Amino acid sequence: MGSKDTAIFIDLENVYYGLKKYCFDPDHPDEKHNLFLRLQQHYGRESIRLIEAYADFEQLDLSMMSLQKKRVHIHQVYGNGRKGKDRKNASDIQLCIDAIDVLHRIPEIATFVIVSADQDMIPLLDRLWSRGKRVELVCLQDESLSKSAAHHEFCDHTHNLFKFLNIDQFQKMSGVDRLIQQAVLHIYEWYRDPGNLGKSYGSTWIKKDLARKFRLDELEASQLFQRLLKGKYITPVEVEIDRRTYYGYRVNLDHPQVRTIVKIAGYKVS
Repeated sequence: MGSKDTAIFIDLENVYYGLKKYCFDPDHPDEKHNLFLRLQQHYGRESIRLIEAYADFEQLDLSMMSLQKKRVHIHQVYGNGRKGKDRKNASDIQLCIDAIDVLHRIPEIATFVIVSADQDMIPLLDRLWSRGKRVELVCLQDESLSKSAAHHEFCDHTHNLFKFLNIDQFQKMSGVDRLIQQAVLHIYEWYRDPGNLGKSYGSTWIKKDLARKFRLDELEASQLFQRLLKGKYITPVEVEIDRRTYYGYRVNLDHPQVRTIVKIAGYKVS
């Protein structure tokens, strides 16, 4: 048996929405991309005393049962019920309270691992480090990480979540590339919807849906559609319904980037 001297605290709401920009599921079906399995692999199951995850799970598309099977303790923290920019993250507060409680209650914990990119975590990192604990931070190092925060100064080691989850290709992805990725996945999932079985997704409806889903104006949605077409991310198809032919577009699974996007989102591509 190991010494069980490591405690992991995950601001899952922070991480979930950070990875969602890249259409990435932290509970990915592939072990090399799965946040919870990667943490266990890196720190060693025999060394981990506890894994605590905090979020308003009513707002997250995650299976609580799946996390619990991975020995993750679930903490339901209610936010303001909103999504996106209007979301208020309350999970970081509860995480900090519990981490300090463990600091005093379980003195044999020698290593604290904090998974978050929230600048509000700096006081916690500093408090744990000043008490002689080894402190490691796992965070998404993109534009959402404050350049002035200097998180690395408050802990012993910082892990780049892109590299940690083996998705390095996303780190330097531009906003336009992320939008293309999200649009590709949207079209792919439209055809997976049982309600759309046998239907054709036409350009007019695609543009309208892209505008609505990604808050684009009519011109921006049209430009995005043209980028998808020009880059061969999508391909035209014909669907016959009641002896009438309808024209639409599907994602081009022969395109290597499209295949990567679909796989990273957790779907199997034959």
